[in-house]
Amino acid sequence: MDDGKVENCMNILAIETSLPHASLCLSRDGIVVFQTAWQTARNHDEWLFPALQKALDALEDAPLNTILVGAGPGSYGGVRVALAAAAGIAQVTGASVAALCSWTQLAEIGAVVVSDARRGGWTIRRADGSVDVVSSEELHRMQEEGIRLLTIEAPGMMQQKGISPDAEGLVPSAVGLVQTWEHMSASERTDALKAPAEPIYVRPPHITKAVHKPWEIRR
Repeated sequence: MDDGKVENCMNILAIETSLPHASLCLSRDGIVVFQTAWQTARNHDEWLFPALQKALDALEDAPLNTILVGAGPGSYGGVRVALAAAAGIAQVTGASVAALCSWTQLAEIGAVVVSDARRGGWTIRRADGSVDVVSSEELHRMQEEGIRLLTIEAPGMMQQKGISPDAEGLVPSAVGLVQTWEHMSASERTDALKAPAEPIYVRPPHITKAVHKPWEIRR
């Protein structure tokens, strides 16, 4: 894909389902003409597909150039549903798909974005855009160095684990994905479009081994 095509990506569909508070929007020529949001711990597809239909209706006869998907960190299932939907729409419309870090829109200078990584760690997005898992001790050291902690966790959650964030309850949005895209350079967009559209893994996926093979007869 050449930079010229990337620069002409004016009609953008964005899907953000990395958290229970999810959203979708359609931007035409830099103006958001449709947006919606929903709250669900599971079954994002129940809400996503009706929202997609409304967004595509709002597109009318205009071409869809780009589909942006919030790749997390966050709900693996929610991100996978969005990526699958994006792949299907791209196949029909010819649109390009880019998976962007959902937390880029929450980033601030001198701060890291944080969430509970479970299993005794914290997921952070560093100032350079890298995503990592660190310990509580590392978060405390960051604060001592003057780095602010911004979290998507609900108010009070981190305090229960002995850490006081500087801002909490932050929520990435589909509109935020579009804004992230608009602030990226042409070369950054090209790289994002060339990269595999997949969830952001902070750890290797935990896969359990089946006790029985599918073809085995169970007694």
